[in-house]
Amino acid sequence: MLVLDDYLAPEVFLRMRAAIESEGFPWHKTAILWPPPIGLEETYNVQFVHGFYQRKPGFRHASDQMPVVWPLIERLDPAILLKAKVNRTLRRERQVVYGLHVDTRRPGATTGILYLNSNNGYTAFEDGSRVDSVANRLVLFDATRRHSGACCTDAPQRLVLNVNFIAKAAQPDPISA
Repeated sequence: MLVLDDYLAPEVFLRMRAAIESEGFPWHKTAILWPPPIGLEETYNVQFVHGFYQRKPGFRHASDQMPVVWPLIERLDPAILLKAKVNRTLRRERQVVYGLHVDTRRPGATTGILYLNSNNGYTAFEDGSRVDSVANRLVLFDATRRHSGACCTDAPQRLVLNVNFIAKAAQPDPISA
């Protein structure tokens, strides 16, 4: 796992966040996990999402909002972009950890989460580690690593931009080659 703070230039990050938080931004209400994990109350299994991009065999979708996330995609510079979406969970009276999952089972894929706002929500991992939601923080990890989001109790919402991709193969160092 790799955690990178202040990943995007401040003006780029703020422009991206402002677009996503704008009044006219299109959101879709969905379940967080389907089927819901045992013990997760139905009222907590709700989030709002916007799918910017998805690519899988026989299917490809690109939202007209895709330019909003191009600065992040360009900086990540993936060989193959698999999926990009933003998740919005609302503040709850108590913290809820939704349930462990993987975003894709695609071999060699990486998951990246860019936190769009600071709050006491976090990303929890199966091994007990966690990454706190800090605005403009990016966490990268193997997409087969099971993880879960946790909602916030101290902000109106938790916003995370989730990207799944195949990274470009590491280039050999010309000095050691």
